[in-house]
Amino acid sequence: MIKLRFPAAGLAAATARGGTALAFGAVLTLLAAGCAGQVSGTAPADGQSLPSVEPAPDPPPSSEPRIHPRWRSCAGEPSMRPRDEGTDAVPLLRYSGTFHPVAAARCEEGTQRRPDGGTDAIAVENHADDVAALIAALRLPDAPPPPESSADDEVPALLCPADGYAPPRLVLLDAQGRWVRPHIPRGDCGKPLAEATAAMDGLRWTRVKTRVLGEVVSAEAAASGCDQVATDMVWFTGVYPPTRQGDLAPLAADTASVRLCIYEVKPSGRDSEKPQGTFVSGRLLPSTRWAAVKQAIQSSGEAPPCPAPATRFAHLTTPRGDIHAELDGCHRLVAPAMGTSYETIRQAPTNLPDLLTRP
Repeated sequence: MIKLRFPAAGLAAATARGGTALAFGAVLTLLAAGCAGQVSGTAPADGQSLPSVEPAPDPPPSSEPRIHPRWRSCAGEPSMRPRDEGTDAVPLLRYSGTFHPVAAARCEEGTQRRPDGGTDAIAVENHADDVAALIAALRLPDAPPPPESSADDEVPALLCPADGYAPPRLVLLDAQGRWVRPHIPRGDCGKPLAEATAAMDGLRWTRVKTRVLGEVVSAEAAASGCDQVATDMVWFTGVYPPTRQGDLAPLAADTASVRLCIYEVKPSGRDSEKPQGTFVSGRLLPSTRWAAVKQAIQSSGEAPPCPAPATRFAHLTTPRGDIHAELDGCHRLVAPAMGTSYETIRQAPTNLPDLLTRP
């Protein structure tokens, strides 16, 4: 396992800025749950909701390459679900003489901006014709595995990154509408061969279906400049050893532009050492309000141990670093510390939550 050490911005700031990524991480849950959503034809999602139909599972694969009789859709084929690892894929050469591809379909996930400024997680189905170059690339053999290194080797063995990887969900179709899922030749580290990737990317893909899986960023969060989901960095800093107590670094000027984002933690998420809060409200603070908030933060003291996380918290983005504050519970805050690249956890004064939530 590779341990990361965050730079001068601090652990709390680095983790909190991952709010959008955390929100998008929820997309995987939506995908695994069956991907029920909205469907459109050849354009992006049109907002018409249709009931979800759970397709019947395909029969288990036989020893012979199976040619499926009819392509339904990415949503309608169980073997094309987002978390499928492609175990049913068969090398294209095994279909020689029995299957002649004329088109390809690819199932993918992503995000899509709405007219109101919000963002949805989507699943898309793309089709392409003129697949000759792709077919040629899919017939290439896998790259040979790299030799293992030994103490006498001058060149060390290939080091593969430990990043997550999901194989492309690609199918080939023939003129009768039958389909197969081909094995994609593998290169170094088990990922698709470069020639196969280039051939897939070089096709003229046309989107034929778009399904909305769920909301990633609400219109309100987008308008406020806040992330849809954020981590309660006060609680995380309190439980992440070592808990740091120290003097506050100088805060931003009274006239600085400061963004306030408020989040609520669902009961089911309060048992985690990194509770995740969902966006409630956000805005830029008037300069007079920031001056009062700044004064309250500067009067904070040493924080005692806290038995439970807050149900609501605030995230302040300032020119001198991020500040996080519990709006209930133990009423602590986390802010940049004097003379270090880390943050300090402090006991906030009792008037801070009112200053942050007052209209």
